[in-house]
Order: sequence, then C-alpha cells, then structure tokens
Amino acid sequence: MNTPPKRTPPSGGDEAPGETGVARQAAEFAAAFGRLIQEERKRQGLRQDELAMVSGTGKRFIVDLEAGKSTCQLGRSLHVANVLGLRIEEVLKDAQVRRANTSETPDIPDSDEEEPHGPSSGLL
Repeated sequence: MNTPPKRTPPSGGDEAPGETGVARQAAEFAAAFGRLIQEERKRQGLRQDELAMVSGTGKRFIVDLEAGKSTCQLGRSLHVANVLGLRIEEVLKDAQVRRANTSETPDIPDSDEEEPHGPSSGLL
C-alpha cells in the first residue's frame, strides 16, 4: 500500500524541515516587517521601551516584533507600525521591493548558447 508522506505543520518560528512555502513566506515577511519597524524606530530616535510605552505594548512585544517573530499578533503589530507613522501600503510595498531584490532566479542559459558539456545526447 502506498501512503503519502507525513507533512510537518508550520510552527510559526524559524523554518523547520517540511515547512510549507506559505509558512516560509510568512516568516520572511515577518522578518522584513520587523526590520522595517526597527529601522523606523531608530530613525525616530526611540528606544524599544519608549516605543512600547507610546504604543501601549510591552517591551517584550517590541523585541519579538523587531526580531521577526511570526507569531506576533497582527493587530498589535500594525498598531505599532501606525504609531511610527508607517502605513500598511508602505509596509507591503517595502516588503515587495525587498523580496524582488533578494529573490533567487534560476540561471537558465539562452537557447543559442552551447551547453556546458557540448551538445545534448539527443534525448528528446
């Protein structure tokens, strides 16, 4: 009997063996969002505890958010971004630009280029 392989559910943390592409992308977005929050906080000259106080959150939440912890509550995370003056459109655009700049694209040779080990063996 042929049984399908077991899938590991996403943990919400660092990438784990068997993690889905969606979970990996969510973790990447959380990390990018955290970096954006941290950059803006520093640009405004705020310490983590000061941002926590003005946003009504705890310092531990700010630390986790900036570290890219993907289990941070979305509503609270967006509230912190709003307190810093970041708008969701800017956040998403920034994430999209960062992803485009870091995405790996396969190196596919042009069809006119010779194959590295000479012509193919004729397998079609």
